[in-house]
Amino acid sequence: MDSINVKTNTSENTVQNMNATGANVVNTANGAPAAAAKPREDVSGLVERCRRVLPKALIFAISAVLLLYRNRTSIMYPIFMGISLGLLAWDCKQAGKSLIRGAAGKLDIKLFYCIVLCLLSVTKCVIISPDISWGSGLGILLIWICLLLKVYADREGQEVTEQLLYMAQMLFVPIKRLEMPFHDISVTRRSTVGEMSPGKKRARSILIGLLIAIPLMVVILALLSSADMIFGDLVQRILDCIQLPEFGADYFGVPFKLCVSFLAFYCWAGALGKEKFLTLKEGKRFDAVIAITFNAIIAVIYLIFSGIQFVYLVGRMELPGGYTYAEYAHEGFYQLLAVTILNLILVSFCKKHFGENIALKAILTVISLCTYVMIASSALRMFLYVGVYGLSHLRVYVLWLLVVLVVWTTLLTISIYRQGIPFFRIITVFVSVWYLAFAFSVPDRWIAAYDLQLEVPPVDLAYEVYPDATKVILEDGRYWEDYRENNQYDIEHYQKRNALQKVRKFNFAEEAAMKLMINN
Repeated sequence: MDSINVKTNTSENTVQNMNATGANVVNTANGAPAAAAKPREDVSGLVERCRRVLPKALIFAISAVLLLYRNRTSIMYPIFMGISLGLLAWDCKQAGKSLIRGAAGKLDIKLFYCIVLCLLSVTKCVIISPDISWGSGLGILLIWICLLLKVYADREGQEVTEQLLYMAQMLFVPIKRLEMPFHDISVTRRSTVGEMSPGKKRARSILIGLLIAIPLMVVILALLSSADMIFGDLVQRILDCIQLPEFGADYFGVPFKLCVSFLAFYCWAGALGKEKFLTLKEGKRFDAVIAITFNAIIAVIYLIFSGIQFVYLVGRMELPGGYTYAEYAHEGFYQLLAVTILNLILVSFCKKHFGENIALKAILTVISLCTYVMIASSALRMFLYVGVYGLSHLRVYVLWLLVVLVVWTTLLTISIYRQGIPFFRIITVFVSVWYLAFAFSVPDRWIAAYDLQLEVPPVDLAYEVYPDATKVILEDGRYWEDYRENNQYDIEHYQKRNALQKVRKFNFAEEAAMKLMINN
């Protein structure tokens, strides 16, 4: 009997193997070789990611719309930044990372990024200048990207060009992974069918009830308000206190911002760690003689130009007929600024793409020193011009930029002789600190104060400075009426805000300026 069973099992196995082989033969005969089995999708990983990132992405997106939509200069910005950093810290804890510490447990550059983000967001509610608001917004975007790259992908380029490449790739992650949140949610729903706890079922039922109640409430309130004048007046007063006109008829902007914020946070938090970043490869190094030749010619031109700067600007030699020092100073400033930036690019390129050579290093050093002369000449020209025509926003911003160029030139000059300098980190720390110092000094106040002490103040001063300078203008008195009239529209708009708008749009500088303009 045992032998008969063995024979039977053997024959059955043979038949199964023949059937399987036959199926493969049929597939091959039809011109389609048997496809390899698809790798099984890691359902548990997708579910875990969805449960970890989804609630944070929703909170981030809703906060962005409620707090920041058409509201970029108010106390809501630091509140939003606190929520955002809190969400990152929460996500890092769940993912086994740290928001402020590196892999070794020591405090990292990420802590500096978090501090800068908080301070930049504070500038949004203590200064009303749109220029400073724009600069702070740009800084927040760049530092936020650097923070996310460091937290989730542990990427920080040593050179500026390398870091810019990482940042550009990161911005495209939400586009590349556009389907990720929807796919994760679908997989999570399928895998958790029948696993919902009583508490979650109750919460879902409450949410459905609320969604049903909202349209019914709108219809009932409309009918009752038209039926009774007193009740209708009460409802209107309540609506006036809580209505936000910014959301009223914007049927595109609000959903768009909500979706973009949600997708960006979900994809960055969920996919950055697995993203394969392109890196800059070491390019071919060219013969140093090429660079020596064209740089030597440029260096001679720069030396002659630098000599002229000393003769005419420092030595105050007599200018050609018809020129004043103010005209001479203003005429070439922006050209010099362009040449200075070109020099920085030139030195960086030669240092990276040409072979090591002592003569080349010496010539690049001469060009760097001449760049200092050009920066000094630019600054002196601007100071001469300001002495005659006064300060303005553009002139102040240019002087701020010249300081950045000095630091940049210094780093480049050092890097000619020393390799491995963390160029990006140094310049990021310096620019961040320098910008914060500049922003918190409230430029409009000292622009107005400087111009008002001139023998002949600029005639358009009352129309050029922002409300940050209100107190200075009021104390001087000469331009107060013109200044107040120029801001009349803003005063009326401020007075029409309801209770909720006053809280949502509260800005310390604006509040102080409006009180002075209304009461004086």
